[in-house]
Amino acid sequence: MTRMTTRMIAGVGGLLATVALALVPSVAASAHDYLVDTSPASGATQTEPLSQVKLTFNDRVLDLGGNGSSALLRVTDAAGKHYETGCPTILDTAVSAPVALGAAGGYTVDWQIVSADGHTVSGSYGFTYQPPAGTSAAAGRTTPGCAAASNVVATPGAAAPAPTSTASTAVPTKASSGNDLGLVIGIAIGIVLLAVIGVVILLLTRRRPQPTEESTPHTPTNDA
Repeated sequence: MTRMTTRMIAGVGGLLATVALALVPSVAASAHDYLVDTSPASGATQTEPLSQVKLTFNDRVLDLGGNGSSALLRVTDAAGKHYETGCPTILDTAVSAPVALGAAGGYTVDWQIVSADGHTVSGSYGFTYQPPAGTSAAAGRTTPGCAAASNVVATPGAAAPAPTSTASTAVPTKASSGNDLGLVIGIAIGIVLLAVIGVVILLLTRRRPQPTEESTPHTPTNDA
């Protein structure tokens, strides 16, 4: 193997390593959804009665059950009472839940979703509630509002409510993250194969230097 061929193979290897290192961070950086807006805002003081809490993410939120059951959105006070009055609703990048707040004070919003890449993402933030004087205050409940809404008891003679999944009270199973890694590995393998094929073709078709004919000594002939 000539010095030129060795340098060529080393250059291809360096290029492949650079491409692989460039691909991995780009996939990892775009892996999970993240919050871009909340209502009420984090750390804000809410001075008007509130009917819902809404979270907006940078990418689509997966609705695995088709009814919002793969998301959690809970609003609690310092005593741990719940003030969400129903299950979350997922609409593209937004997740919301109805609420009826109690007395003035601090409240915490806990949330959990399945992001567009299939990973479970969760978080929490707080806000302060300072409604106008005379605003009615909800009593709150010791159990999550979504669980209560999912277990409505039908009255005699009334149509039974459609069954609602209570999966929102459990932690959604984390989906496999092998798709992103498999994509990176597949691209890297493809690049390696193309590079190897190119080197082999180059080695097979590269012209070898033709041997120079050695000059043979000329023996003078004696003319008769």
